Amino acid sequence: MTLLAVVAIPLFAAVIGYALGYAAIHFKVEGDPLAEAINDLLPHGHCGQCGYPGCAQAAKAMARGEAAPTVCPPGGTVLAQKIAAVLGVSLNADDQQGPVVAAIDMSSCDGCGRCIKQCTYDAIVGATRQLHGVIADACTGCGACVKVCPHGGVNLYADPALTLQVSKPGTSPAGEWNHA
Repeated sequence: MTLLAVVAIPLFAAVIGYALGYAAIHFKVEGDPLAEAINDLLPHGHCGQCGYPGCAQAAKAMARGEAAPTVCPPGGTVLAQKIAAVLGVSLNADDQQGPVVAAIDMSSCDGCGRCIKQCTYDAIVGATRQLHGVIADACTGCGACVKVCPHGGVNLYADPALTLQVSKPGTSPAGEWNHA
């Protein structure tokens, strides 16, 4: 009896494995190659800024023409241009928005902690009844903290790390006067 169990279980597992392999090959559902190409370009932060639950869903919507190539704020203009090239469309200069990050207005923060609880990226630091702050490198700009702040003390701003810095004529990039 023991010999039968030792032989039957691996044999049964091999038959099921073969059946699953056969089904995977012969009943495969082909994906949309355009959506897959767009999905490969996306940052996969799954931040929700685009209005979709994940980057794969946003890529499918862009491939179907339901979403614009500029739908991903963390990707910025560079990503939007790459997606537009894959889709074969041109971008409007008015539609392009760069990446944003959250910032807390210190005069309106009372330390309630709602923004910390809402941030799924651990980009907000602080203690209850103390002043809070945002770690810009970790912030995706999803805006979840903006919605829950009862005082309106959290706002989204253009990400200074990813925004082009323009210097005034006659000044160097460091802000010092050019004495040429």
